[in-house]
Amino acid sequence: MTYLKRTAAAVLGGAILCTTSAFAAEPVKPQTETKPAVVQTAPDTAPKTEAMPEVIAERDLFYGKIAEILKEGDKVTGLLMESEKDGEYIFHIGERTLFLNSGEGTMTGLESLKVGDSVYVYHSPAMTMSLPPQSAAEAIVTNVPADARAAMLHTVERVAKNEDGSVVVTTDGGQLQVTIAKDAVYGDYMGRQIMGADDLRIGTRFFTWYQAVQESLPAKVGVNKLTVAPANDLTDLGVSIDEKVLENVTAKMENGTLMIPAGAVAKEFGLKASYQKLEKGEQVTLKGADQELVMDVGSDSFKMKEDAVTSYGAAVVITEGTTWMPAQALADLVGAELSLHNGTVVFTPVKK
Repeated sequence: MTYLKRTAAAVLGGAILCTTSAFAAEPVKPQTETKPAVVQTAPDTAPKTEAMPEVIAERDLFYGKIAEILKEGDKVTGLLMESEKDGEYIFHIGERTLFLNSGEGTMTGLESLKVGDSVYVYHSPAMTMSLPPQSAAEAIVTNVPADARAAMLHTVERVAKNEDGSVVVTTDGGQLQVTIAKDAVYGDYMGRQIMGADDLRIGTRFFTWYQAVQESLPAKVGVNKLTVAPANDLTDLGVSIDEKVLENVTAKMENGTLMIPAGAVAKEFGLKASYQKLEKGEQVTLKGADQELVMDVGSDSFKMKEDAVTSYGAAVVITEGTTWMPAQALADLVGAELSLHNGTVVFTPVKK
């Protein structure tokens, strides 16, 4: 399986910094290279560290016409796409594939797909070596107005709030910073609730629209409209502390929340984990010289010292002897910045 690698300059320069008419053309296809799979070993020894991996694109973008809607019986399973530049590609459609009406900024569905239509497909960089190549469609963007640009899809890797009320989101492997205006319009992809800056948790995906990108490292862009989409459920995420990856520790993204094994990661910060069976339930405590976090198992309830109880969007659970907790809770306890980088949950201690 071949992994397609892209840089911010290739994607943003080829797909965004062009004129409106040029945007309707097919995006630049990144160069390819083969990257070996990462093999995880059983956590039967103390965690070791290794260097942070290089940046690999989370997704790629394809533009072309629908040549055929593939089905198994009455169920749509994929699209056979054609482009003058790249030829034929097959993109598989699953239950988690996102469908966005770019002109409206709202969720659509399979009914929006018609043979002959030109659409944008965000897809996995992992592609088969078959003819035509095949990949999984993460999102399909339709109904792009002739005088506008298509919605761009990003994943929140880091969030910082400015004093003026705006929010800066780091994405694309740290290569792009999106500044979201204080008065930006937040839409919910599911169309169920009013969204805001607090809904931009690490791992959340969002569609947004912009005209030009400031060429810098990282590249920068400002937006005033976005549609917040569900996070991908992910497993076998790496864990890094101060730029070193813990070799035998993995995290996961579950129901929109980054979850980490509490004991293994807390130990790296010099914290001791303890467990208590109480009449009202189970309780796990992380304690250091001047830090303490009390967590009720099965509850989204976190208490740091004498502070009020805080919610992190997910309950603490114990599975096969491992206590899973939201990564942000530990980051707040130890005073570290939390981010998601290239498939790795990164804790960056704040230097005082």
